[in-house]
Amino acid sequence: MMAIEALGRRGDPAAALPLARCALAHPVDVTQGLAIVRAVAKLRRDESWNDAVRLLHDHPVRAVARTARELHTPKHAATTLVPGSPDREAEVQASIDDLANRVDATERIMALGEHAIAPLRRYLREGAQVIPHGRLFAISMLARLRSPMAREGLRDVLHDIPWRRLPSSRREAEYQVKDVAIRHLITRDYPERCVDAIYAANVERLPSAVAAAGRLGLSSLAPVLVDMLRDDVLERAAADSLESLEEYGRAALLQALPALFEEAGSRVHSRLAAIRALLVLRRMHARLPPWVLRRALADGHPAIRAAAALFDDTQDNIRRAELIRGALSDCVALAVLCRERLAHRDSGFADAAREALHRNAEPDIYGNLHPLPRDAIRWLTMAEVGAGSV
Repeated sequence: MMAIEALGRRGDPAAALPLARCALAHPVDVTQGLAIVRAVAKLRRDESWNDAVRLLHDHPVRAVARTARELHTPKHAATTLVPGSPDREAEVQASIDDLANRVDATERIMALGEHAIAPLRRYLREGAQVIPHGRLFAISMLARLRSPMAREGLRDVLHDIPWRRLPSSRREAEYQVKDVAIRHLITRDYPERCVDAIYAANVERLPSAVAAAGRLGLSSLAPVLVDMLRDDVLERAAADSLESLEEYGRAALLQALPALFEEAGSRVHSRLAAIRALLVLRRMHARLPPWVLRRALADGHPAIRAAAALFDDTQDNIRRAELIRGALSDCVALAVLCRERLAHRDSGFADAAREALHRNAEPDIYGNLHPLPRDAIRWLTMAEVGAGSV
C-alpha cells in the first residue's frame, strides 16, 4: 500500500499500466483496488494512462470499476445525501461503494429513509458480483428500513437468478447474498414468508432457511431436511429443524432410514446421513421399530452399529463394545453421545476397553483404519481404571 501511494505521489504516467495490472491480478483485494484507482487519478494523463483506466473498467469488483469510470467524468461537488436531490441515485451508489467508511455511509443512507429504497433496489437489480460486499451492504440497508417496499427488494434478491445458474466466479458470493436476504425476510411477518422460506430451503438450499424451517413449522419440508443430512454444510441446521418438527421429523427420519441403510455400504454421504438420522432420533428420545434396530445393529460399519446401540438397553459385552467403538469414532457427535451413555460403567467395561486399546485402530467414516488418537487413548485408559475399581 505504501508503494501504491508513493507511485501516485510521483505522478509518473509510466506507473499507470503496472498499477492497473496489479489491481486485476488481485481481484479479491478491494481495498488495494480502490487505492490503486486513487493513485492512478493522481498521475499525469497520457495514452498509457487512458489504457490503464480502461483496464480498470473491467475490474470484477463493481466498486473499483465504477470508481475507475468516474476518472473520465467531472467530479460532483455534492457529498451529502439530501432527500429530493437529483443526484440521490449517484450518491446512494457512491455510499454503497464506500467500503472504507461503512459507518458514515450507513448514516448517509439512513438519513434518506424511504427515499433510499428505490436506489438500493436498482443497485441490487444489477445482479451478482464476484465480491459480495456492496450487495451485502445494500441488503443490510434495506433490512433496516421496515417498509413493505424494502421487503420486496429483499424478495427480489431471493428470487433472482438461482445461484447455481450463475457463472462459477459469482456463485459463492451470491449464495452468501441470498442467504442474508432470507435471514432478514424470515424475521418479518408477511403473507409470503413461508413460501419464501420453502423456496429458499428447497430450491436454493440456503442455511438460514434450513435452520428456520423447524421454527416456522414447515412440516412439508421434513423429507427434504432428511435428505440434507447428507450435506456437510446443511446437516446441522437440518438436524435442528427436524428435531423442532417433532412427530413430523420423527416420521420422516424413520421413513428414510431403510433407503439410507441400503446405500450406506457404497456411499459415504448416505452412511453419514444414516448416522446423523439415528442421532437426531436419539436426541428426540424416539424408539426405533424392532426391525430398524436389528438392521442397524447388523450393519457393516461400526459407527452405524454404535449409533444403533444407543437405543438398545441390553447391557451385554457386544453392545458395550459397540458403544466403545462409537466413543472412539471420528464422528464427533456420535462419540459424545456414546461417551455419555458409557458414563455409568459396570464391571464388564474394563475388558471391552482393554480390547479396544489392544486393537489400537478404528475405521473412519470412509472405512480406512487409523491408529487411535491420543485423546481417545487417554479416555479409554481413564475409563478402564474407573471401571476396574467398580
